[in-house]
Amino acid sequence: MSRLRVTLAAVLAGTALLTSCSSGGDAADSDHGTRQADKPAAAPAAEPITREISQAHLTQALLGDGENLPGYSLHGDKDVTDGRYCNAAEDADTAPRGWVRGGDSSYEHNGSTVEMAYIAICLFDSTDAAHRQYTTWKGDGTRKQVTPKKPLGDENTLVAVGDDSFYGYLRSGRATVRVRVEGGAAGDPSGAQTMLAATLKRLQQLQDGQPATATAADEQAGARQ
Repeated sequence: MSRLRVTLAAVLAGTALLTSCSSGGDAADSDHGTRQADKPAAAPAAEPITREISQAHLTQALLGDGENLPGYSLHGDKDVTDGRYCNAAEDADTAPRGWVRGGDSSYEHNGSTVEMAYIAICLFDSTDAAHRQYTTWKGDGTRKQVTPKKPLGDENTLVAVGDDSFYGYLRSGRATVRVRVEGGAAGDPSGAQTMLAATLKRLQQLQDGQPATATAADEQAGARQ
């Protein structure tokens, strides 16, 4: 009888120990889960433009009416870019080395053809070719370059040209994007950077097989948060 009591006591003690461990483990797991839930998940890094993008998709990536900043509307149609216009030299008659295709568009500001904006996308056959083009576009250190607060893509800079013209340049993988803002709006470089951001996001959406839905207004609102 004595042995039976000892055995029963041991069983009961073991059961209590297991229950305690299980309860403590559940609490730890619950606490761990709470800590993880409190910590927001990091947004996935945007992938560079490395895949082949069709001419139709380049055209879609260009901002349309209602997709640019308030006050800007398309001036004419979106165009297929001749290769020489992806060359930095104004008098160039050939496409830069490695150029594949491009697209461009222009925008009136509040109906004015004096205060306008221009966007050009150029796709290359390699990241090296795109880098060369980006470097040539932005020019040397003698130009007044501004480093953006939140750089875009692989390379990104803003360049003031005179008092009424501002350029924004970026490279993402094999693609380069150039934005030019003229007139009174050129005094604020954030407009050029916002157009770059929206155009790049649209390229990334299309590369991922999604429709191009990003707008400059959305990017502007996000930058203010």
